Amino acid sequence: MNEPVSGAYALARGAIEAGVSLVTGYPGAPATAVVNEILELTSPDEVQVEWASNEKVAIEMAFGGSLGGTRSLLCVKSVGLNVALDPLMALNLSGCNAGLVILVGDDPGGWGSQNEQDSRALALAAEVPLLEPTTVSDARAAMRQAFQLSEETGLPVIVRVTRALVLAKDEIQTSEVSKDFRSLAPPSFQREFMRWVVLPINVVPRHLRLLQRLDAVQARFEDSPFNGVEGEGPQGVIAAGFAYQKLLDLLDGTVPPGLRLLRLGTFYPLPMERVTAFLQTVESVLVLEETAPLVERAVRTAAQGAGLTLPVYGRGTGHVSRTGELLAPHIAAALNRFLPRLALPTEGESSRPMPSRQPLCDGCPYVPTFDALTEIVAQLGGRDQAIVVGDPGCMVRAQLPPYELLDVKTSLGSSIGMAAGIALGMLKGGTGKRVVALCGDSSFLHSGFSGLVDATQVGARMLVLILDNGTTALSGGQPHPASQSDARGRPRRAVDLAALAREAGADMVQVVDLDRGEDIRSAIEMGMDFDSLAVVIARGRCPRWSAAG
Repeated sequence: MNEPVSGAYALARGAIEAGVSLVTGYPGAPATAVVNEILELTSPDEVQVEWASNEKVAIEMAFGGSLGGTRSLLCVKSVGLNVALDPLMALNLSGCNAGLVILVGDDPGGWGSQNEQDSRALALAAEVPLLEPTTVSDARAAMRQAFQLSEETGLPVIVRVTRALVLAKDEIQTSEVSKDFRSLAPPSFQREFMRWVVLPINVVPRHLRLLQRLDAVQARFEDSPFNGVEGEGPQGVIAAGFAYQKLLDLLDGTVPPGLRLLRLGTFYPLPMERVTAFLQTVESVLVLEETAPLVERAVRTAAQGAGLTLPVYGRGTGHVSRTGELLAPHIAAALNRFLPRLALPTEGESSRPMPSRQPLCDGCPYVPTFDALTEIVAQLGGRDQAIVVGDPGCMVRAQLPPYELLDVKTSLGSSIGMAAGIALGMLKGGTGKRVVALCGDSSFLHSGFSGLVDATQVGARMLVLILDNGTTALSGGQPHPASQSDARGRPRRAVDLAALAREAGADMVQVVDLDRGEDIRSAIEMGMDFDSLAVVIARGRCPRWSAAG
């Protein structure tokens, strides 16, 4: 039976139908929505879901699960794949055992991220296959195909999606279930000397083996049903990933006369023979993709290799907007420029609200904490006397009026390490400015703890203010190792943040329970005046997610 479902549901359903048994990750939109659907659709006995302390640990767990004979899925957002890249750049050489799929959610336009990176470039760097579904229906099939491809080739496979696909809705056959692959038991762990060991002595032969496997994958992608041609005409459009569905929606589902459309759902290795065959049928081509002009460059290479001189347009040439998410007005403007007779309307949504621009919730424990910090900084002589370094998470709302607190903010877990460097610079410069690192509980466990260890080792004089609300609030209230429950809401032992801070070497560690009305102001004052590194943990339940947690 046909039912309208979201892209997140389709991806989750595909993974379940492929026999996934272990799901790991770190919260971050848009990938988190897929994990939420898996939690809704399965029981703990069917699928184990674990939110790891960071993406590096998450991919290591998923890889270990694969080696042990469990089909495993890693779910991360774009910048999370950066953290997982270090293990990925070695396990691509060792290969996996049971199916290992990496679902990465990119964020064109930076809707909820510190950048708008194109994670397809990381697949090129890691030399692992990448599928990019073009429709909601294809999302389900692509997930199943990714697990099968991974298990048959011994390679991890990336499925790259965007927020637009995850949120989109379409009808799919919910009653139809493909059991061919799932019915096959995944391979169990087999001890074999050097099979899973990557050392300098075998890097080159393993790399050659990887390239040979990719050649085989490319041959399969040439005939993949995720790629296809529609329409007839001398002008060509290549639409990669969900840009295809956006284009089809703009055209009301019909390719107009004079236009020939190639949809690409397999990005790496790119099916070069199919691309070349398409180029031989058109006089010019426009490439639609998000975010970097990677397909555009590959298409130009294919044309050159075939001796074709047709012009290739896209984001790289400026014929498509070079930054941001491709929304309907942007696609319409590009098509009108490419084929003026279409005269497509260019009105409509060209931007969207960002969650980081929303104020803090009523009753948020961050409010009294930021109020106290602002007052104390004012008493010290104003903002020129303090440097405040922040992390992603709810604290980014401290950059909104009335606080406008942050002087520096980049990636998750980075505030403590950066603040330590600034504090050392202040010491060498002989200035008396205070340095404050704001760090959420989840980001502290993610990678902030390592920064704290080094900050104490180098003798940085600074205040680390850990904002502990017991959850990963901005991403949707997911648990972390210091939460009282797991991903399915079952109670568990929580990591003690104060004990970690003491073990890291902090000379002053003070926990303030905001829910009990304890005085955060005096604790911050003590920390700011402390002659070494001080840690203040401001603890208070998140009003939005505490009931669910």
